[in-house]
Amino acid sequence: MKKMSFVAVMAAGALALSACGGNGELKKTAIKVGDVTVTAGDVAVMAQTQMSYGATDFDSAMMDLAKDIKKSFEYGELGKAMKLELTDEDKEQAIATRAQYASSAGGYEAYSKYLNENGSDIEFLDELFTASLYMSKVQDKVTEELKDKEVTDDELKKFYDENYLCAKHILVNKPAEGEEPAEGEKQGEELAKELLERAKNGEDFDAMIKEYSQDPGSESNPNGYVFTDGEMVESFENGVKSIKSGEFTLVESDYGYHVILRLDLPAFEDYKDKVSTTYENKRIENRVEELLKENGIESTMDEDAIKAVKQDMIGEAPKSQSNTSMSY
Repeated sequence: MKKMSFVAVMAAGALALSACGGNGELKKTAIKVGDVTVTAGDVAVMAQTQMSYGATDFDSAMMDLAKDIKKSFEYGELGKAMKLELTDEDKEQAIATRAQYASSAGGYEAYSKYLNENGSDIEFLDELFTASLYMSKVQDKVTEELKDKEVTDDELKKFYDENYLCAKHILVNKPAEGEEPAEGEKQGEELAKELLERAKNGEDFDAMIKEYSQDPGSESNPNGYVFTDGEMVESFENGVKSIKSGEFTLVESDYGYHVILRLDLPAFEDYKDKVSTTYENKRIENRVEELLKENGIESTMDEDAIKAVKQDMIGEAPKSQSNTSMSY
């Protein structure tokens, strides 16, 4: 149920993209970070790549990628403001990543044409891949700055109690398109609603998980998922927050239907290491936010412009040409 990050998508280096006829929605500004402008088409290009790696909802992919792209450019602009330098090896990595994308879509010329038709351009990818390289450099610099500020166990325990959740669930996959259940059999939302009622009526939930859940992660998390903001898909997280410990609810996500039981948090000591890592990352994020303000780097995201782009606006991508020669 965890979301695939932009970094993971980019590292994979493959494309399943498409081209459209210059739809005006794709050329609208979606994100601004400092002097950098990102169009809705720029976001759509990356969202289509994520779709090829298992995402099933284009609208969610657009919004998730927009947030990741915004964050990458924030780190990029901050890295420059902090006068951090990219090595020659870093720059070669950005060029190599762009070359992979272009090669997967018919070569440099075909790919540039495709991007232009989708409200994007090759310069966007150059800027994005370069900006993302600043992330670890900024984080290392901030980590060094924070290392003398000791974190106590009391701070970690407070953070755990106030920010973590625990829940078990039964995941019922959505039926494949055109799939019909056998006579008398229930599936999808209908089955999930039945399981919810059975759980509320006191049936053994662990036994129901074992019999019905299609989440492979349940086996390795027999005592439930322990998580904080952003670690699980949004609808699952919101569903857990909407109920009290011992209560059930039903939510839908890209993965299917989740019959959820919220639980009390387990002992802090059992999760101290995990919480410590998360808390340290949070400290870094908070310091980065302060540095963005100190350096006058402002950023905005137009959610309406992002939501206006639909997958049916986009057509076929140019095909890979194994003999294509590209120079940069």
